[in-house]
Amino acid sequence: MRFPSLVLLVLCGILAQGQRDDNGGHRCFPAIFGFGDDWGDVGNLQALYPADLEKLEDEAPYGMSYFKKPARRLSDGRLMLDFVAQALGMPLLSSYAVGVVSNLQHGISFAVAGSTASSIGLQQNPYHLMIQIQWLQKLESDVRDALGNQSLAKTTETLPNEQSFQEGLYMISTGQNDYRYAFFRDNRTVREVERTVIPYVVENITATVLFLSTTFRAANFMVFNLPPLGCSPEFLTSFASTDPNDYDTMGCLIDYNRITVLHNERLRVTLDVLRASFRDSVRRLIYVDMAAMVTGVVYDPESRGFQNGLEACCGTGKPYNYDPRCSCVTQRVIRGRNLTARACSNPSTTPFLGDLSLRGVVHNLVALSIMIRSCSGILCIIYKTYTLQISLARGYLP
Repeated sequence: MRFPSLVLLVLCGILAQGQRDDNGGHRCFPAIFGFGDDWGDVGNLQALYPADLEKLEDEAPYGMSYFKKPARRLSDGRLMLDFVAQALGMPLLSSYAVGVVSNLQHGISFAVAGSTASSIGLQQNPYHLMIQIQWLQKLESDVRDALGNQSLAKTTETLPNEQSFQEGLYMISTGQNDYRYAFFRDNRTVREVERTVIPYVVENITATVLFLSTTFRAANFMVFNLPPLGCSPEFLTSFASTDPNDYDTMGCLIDYNRITVLHNERLRVTLDVLRASFRDSVRRLIYVDMAAMVTGVVYDPESRGFQNGLEACCGTGKPYNYDPRCSCVTQRVIRGRNLTARACSNPSTTPFLGDLSLRGVVHNLVALSIMIRSCSGILCIIYKTYTLQISLARGYLP
């Protein structure tokens, strides 16, 4: 069953009030700036570590569901950042670390897969949230210099203007890797993470929003919470238990989901406080409940078009089609056995690509929910929707 794009246009037209741009069309944001980890990385990690990620250049499942070839994303298709940009009538964003790119007018992604909100993961990935903010500062400084140089007038046509840094949409999605490194690398207990890591991670995210608001006078923020860690193939495999009391009714690990719940609640409360401190009506801070959306997919996969909510698409076999010793598209000899992590023949059967990576269709569902729930709050109309019809066809209208 297919739905016309007009459905979304009418829906968001009802939910939102629009502003006209200079060409008479509706506009929402002049640019999007993406920060965080895997869910917003459209090429930074691969540009920073080209040799390590050479496999991603030529093997499925990366890019197979939309681009039909690897596209520098740790997904089989598009990410939330892609869907939001296209729904707003923008081209796909470029990544900062790629260097010379054709057009930055509509924004850029600073997100790096594997990065953290805090500095906890420096040994694995040094490009944490504050480093990404430093990249933004460098870009803004370069743009300001270029705009003030008459000889670079032609170049500035492909750059965001100064107003874009104030009126653009700042999307921040980070934190999951802080907890991954705390558990897998540092071997911390759940209780230790509760006491020491959660406050630190949330403080860094909130401080970033405040810094952007004061330094760049940024007005529009979209901050994502975390999906349930204890439902991911990575955690289910690595922390498998023989005690049935460690699992909830859907087979997710209770203790590790508790980390997600505590993180999300603390993040929501601190962002509420920050939002209340915004004394003007210009700045808007949207808290995106990623946990609720992914939980809906994991706990009721059939109604979203999936067969299994806990398995990975790319892996080595049961029970969760995931082995931490053999990541996606790699081969390993383990205890005399040849293991190859291959993509599943039908990627639509599961929401996870691998460890914590979500498939493009889940990013699609989340993006649609963002548009429907937040459009009125940010006073925008989506004027050129790029067919999010898969979500509608699956009957998913949050």
